[in-house]
Amino acid sequence: MKKPVTPIDYSLYAGRWIALVRDHVAGVGRTAEEARLRAKASRPKDDPQVVFVPKNYRKGDKLMAG
Repeated sequence: MKKPVTPIDYSLYAGRWIALVRDHVAGVGRTAEEARLRAKASRPKDDPQVVFVPKNYRKGDKLMAG
């Protein structure tokens, strides 16, 4: 039996760009490019999805790809 999926709380990254690899934060930055480069440095074979976390983000809110 699978565990129910709980929303990930990205509020720690509010106001920042994050790069996600397999639903894990692989890079964080003030710009999308900075987050992408940090993710590529830690996960060079993976292609990260870069999203912005709004300052008013609350756990469970949807993130939009940038």
